[in-house]
Amino acid sequence: MKGTGARFLDAFLSMLKSRLITHTPFFLAHAITYACNSRCKTCTYWQMSPRREYDLSTDEVYALLDEAYDYGMRGYYLFGGEPLVRPDIEAVVEYAKRRGFLTTMNTNASLLAAKAAALGATLDFAFVSLDYFDEYHDVIRGRPGAFREVMRGIERIQQAGQTRVTLVTTISSLNFDAIEPMARFAQDLGVGISYNAVEPTVEAGFEAGRTDSPVTTYGLTPQQLQAFYDTLLRLKREGYPLMETAYVLKHYAEGRPYICHFPKIFVYVSPDKKIFDCTYSHTYDLTTGSFADYFASPLYQAHVAKAETCNQCVRTCVRMYSYAYALKPLNYLNLYRDIKLLVNQKPQPPPSL
Repeated sequence: MKGTGARFLDAFLSMLKSRLITHTPFFLAHAITYACNSRCKTCTYWQMSPRREYDLSTDEVYALLDEAYDYGMRGYYLFGGEPLVRPDIEAVVEYAKRRGFLTTMNTNASLLAAKAAALGATLDFAFVSLDYFDEYHDVIRGRPGAFREVMRGIERIQQAGQTRVTLVTTISSLNFDAIEPMARFAQDLGVGISYNAVEPTVEAGFEAGRTDSPVTTYGLTPQQLQAFYDTLLRLKREGYPLMETAYVLKHYAEGRPYICHFPKIFVYVSPDKKIFDCTYSHTYDLTTGSFADYFASPLYQAHVAKAETCNQCVRTCVRMYSYAYALKPLNYLNLYRDIKLLVNQKPQPPPSL
């Protein structure tokens, strides 16, 4: 099994190869299950839970990982649904690490405490969804006890191994007051934090395309979105552990356009092995095709061309990934400080509940 340093180096080299030669993704973003045990107000993915019968089997997931690795991908990002509801999730993450991937997961942390012992040795990064600094989080997530589950899960995963934790807070009209308090909360907890604004999702299936219902009901106004970016920039400059760089946040606050390279960095694959794009405008069936065929197709090339001038994302991480891919020196100087924040992360006593 490759050590952590070797896997980080492989991931960086795969990014350089993509940037300079192939211009195709080096990170597999895998929605590993349709199932979700939350009922979040600002998301509709959970409405696809009845489709969990179409999830790939364990061996089929292994085969997908083999295909991605053989193509040249070196990052594996798990999400869902809720990935931890799969009974084989520990085995999948272990297989990915043994294969040579950097392993990352986005989770609601509902089952993280129970699975931390195994995951702590194999999961490099955990992105834990937390939308409020107390039990009001339960209301937003539609799951009683969710806040306490998150706190227990973070404590256990930090104690279990080398997993680095970042909170992911989705800001909507339900928690607009939580932007600064959540930064303080992350700082007190000794973890990083990344912010999203509520955005379109899907509810019937990736083939059916997106729904704007969460944005329509709970989205930020243009004035709130501007205040959101302005606040993030201020918090970053004040030293709070935001994972987006000051360079990125300054450009968001200033409303600068940028070239989005996201489709050249991540490829999204559904629980039933269909590639879908970040705007949910098309799918491609990997059960009858291949990564190589898709990346050579007019469908992918059109997606790349459209994304470069899209600028629709309200996820601050998308611009940061794009700047890293574009090899912007100032962003890398900022990014070095953020990487140190993650590397030096140490377990802290949990806030009193």
